[in-house]
Amino acid sequence: MRPFHLLLLSLLISCTMKETTKEEALESEKTYVHDPHSYANAEDAVVRHLALDLNVDFDKKVIFGKASIFFDNKTSAKKIILDTRDLMIAKVTLDSAETETSYVLAAKDQFLGQALSVEIRPNTKFVTVYYSTSPEAQALQWLNPEQTAGKKFPFLFTQSQAILARSWVPVQDSPGIRFTYEAKVHVPPGLMAVMSARNPQEKSADGNYSFRMDQRIPAYLLALAVGDFTFRSLDKRTGVYAENVTIAKAVNEFAD
Repeated sequence: MRPFHLLLLSLLISCTMKETTKEEALESEKTYVHDPHSYANAEDAVVRHLALDLNVDFDKKVIFGKASIFFDNKTSAKKIILDTRDLMIAKVTLDSAETETSYVLAAKDQFLGQALSVEIRPNTKFVTVYYSTSPEAQALQWLNPEQTAGKKFPFLFTQSQAILARSWVPVQDSPGIRFTYEAKVHVPPGLMAVMSARNPQEKSADGNYSFRMDQRIPAYLLALAVGDFTFRSLDKRTGVYAENVTIAKAVNEFAD
């Protein structure tokens, strides 16, 4: 499957999801069952919103920056547990005061990665994790220019499904946990970034992009792609992102 197919699929999934009502959200909380594929202690402290500020480094094949995790502390818990996999944690802070807090990375599991336990207070609203990914992060697919259709620029796309979001974002990585998100993504000038969210339709001269997803989604629907993209609308509601040299073919393929 070509990269722009994967990207379009991710965008269509996010754009066609039905918005979760308050009643459905409350019912989901009542029936939450611990996910054996996640370390999250969502019965105590559950993620509600994610704010990312990330830099994409094609030379080192890493993403680095910070993730602010806003959560509901339902039981006045003293810790929140996040899922990570091969992430290098620089520090963790509490709330807007950026007070550093203690954290523990558990032993690594071959499939589940590492639990990140962060010490919080009863009145803590959010924690911010400063981190970088590994060049071998399983969710990140790095393509050299010669691997692309245009042959001039590198390309990055993510595949967070099923439990690989934790390899590029510290988060509660379970389909039963849903949250809104916003992001600032910094990429080399000349490239465009798109996410499974409200997207730009033109390149930014400085390589800085902002995104927002106001519908609650599970972590596996977090998606990012960076490349030499062009956007073409198909109608008033839909459009296609693809490399400049393939955009005409992409528009033709999805015209129906």
